[in-house]
Amino acid sequence: MSTHDIAISGLRKSFGRNEVLRGIDLRIEAGEFVGLMGPNGAGKSTLIKILGGVYQRSAGEITYAGEAVRSLAERPEVGFIHQDLGLVDALPIVDNLRLGEAPMRRLGPLLDRGRERRAAEAALARVELDRPVTTLVGDLSPGEKTLVAVARLLDRGARVLFIDETTSTLPPGDAQRLIRTLRDTVAADGATVIMVSHKLSEILDATKRIVVILDGVIAADVAAAGLDRPRLVKLLVAHERPDGGPVLAAHDRGEERLRLEGACAGRCGPVDLTVHAGEVVGLTGLAGSGLHDVGYLAHGALRPTAGRVVRAPGVRSALVPPHRESQGGFAELSVQANLTISALPSWRGRATRLLRGRAERSDAHEMVGRLDVRPGDPQAPFGTLSGGNKQKVVFGRAMFRRPDVYVLCEPTRGVDVQTRETLYDLIRGLRAEGAAVLLISSDSEDLFAVCDRIAVVEQGRLRDFTAIDEITPDALEAFI
Repeated sequence: MSTHDIAISGLRKSFGRNEVLRGIDLRIEAGEFVGLMGPNGAGKSTLIKILGGVYQRSAGEITYAGEAVRSLAERPEVGFIHQDLGLVDALPIVDNLRLGEAPMRRLGPLLDRGRERRAAEAALARVELDRPVTTLVGDLSPGEKTLVAVARLLDRGARVLFIDETTSTLPPGDAQRLIRTLRDTVAADGATVIMVSHKLSEILDATKRIVVILDGVIAADVAAAGLDRPRLVKLLVAHERPDGGPVLAAHDRGEERLRLEGACAGRCGPVDLTVHAGEVVGLTGLAGSGLHDVGYLAHGALRPTAGRVVRAPGVRSALVPPHRESQGGFAELSVQANLTISALPSWRGRATRLLRGRAERSDAHEMVGRLDVRPGDPQAPFGTLSGGNKQKVVFGRAMFRRPDVYVLCEPTRGVDVQTRETLYDLIRGLRAEGAAVLLISSDSEDLFAVCDRIAVVEQGRLRDFTAIDEITPDALEAFI
């Protein structure tokens, strides 16, 4: 066995009665670039957390270079990069690269800052990041921050890198840059890369081998060469689904539900925007453009400092926030509580005003079934759900409010192919029922799947709207 080979045998993990991993057998050889895929709830994150020492396995064996280990985190040659990069925005790059390490010294207590800077410059050169090492991390783009995290691992001698859905929160340009660096620099230098991602284009573009996990077992382990998108989708779900392109029926939009007139707040404005009943309006833009602030302004989470936001009398809105982990749910509360917490008055008795618990439980159970939330137990803690199932719960909470306007920020961020299609169908259904939907996404696939018209947010302002059938994905990317 090579120095950096990884072997996993009979790996199992249960949470109470719920068996998440049901016997994983996997071997990864040194120098491979492996893509790890599967639906939300399939067990990918659990596997990575076991390998990283966050969870203890229930059964099975992990070996590294022929030696049995409790986790790979105890080996200095192995590094993990998660969505939380573990960087400090207020510190410069050079200090972030040294976090947790002893400072370099010249003699006795004297620090050798010059040597630290030179080492940092060499580390950045390895990932082709052309930034002064004195730059504050907070001044970097999301993609540049990720490259700093990669550089830190490589600088500490990592030869095996686990990239755990890191690209899901990156703008397309930053994600592509990271993929190129991992493929053309890190992997080309002989390092082993295991990348978890829901983005088919990334996996097909970068990896040499694709492993698919379904229901806690490995369902496919295939070479990436010769594999196209439709065949990969077929491996990920039980059947192929439509691949791109709007599938919306022609219709006449209804009355105006929401209007912004020269509205300003935060990093956005002035913004002029209207959304009508029965239409989906899409907004996109780069990181730092003020894209999400437009959504907060439309929903009412931000008050306009100039201009105004106009809603017809009685019109209510619901927000699906961009960051489900920190903004979307309460980890310690049950799925039911997370679904119903924003609409509890709906279950109060007219006479007693007491909460009708049985009705609340019944409606929550029905919503769990409608959205196919897994596991299908409304009493399961929200924090134990996979990312895609958490997103379904956040959607369900918005639906329980029975709003007239939905503001959806990054609705498919970090979800698998099947969940993405479930959410698209849900949005189409809301539109057909007459809801007004403002969809805000940095993923162009969202826009072309469900939107009627789109606009680009740039420096807090909206460019002219374009009907979705009058623009192509390539033209939109060039426009941004």
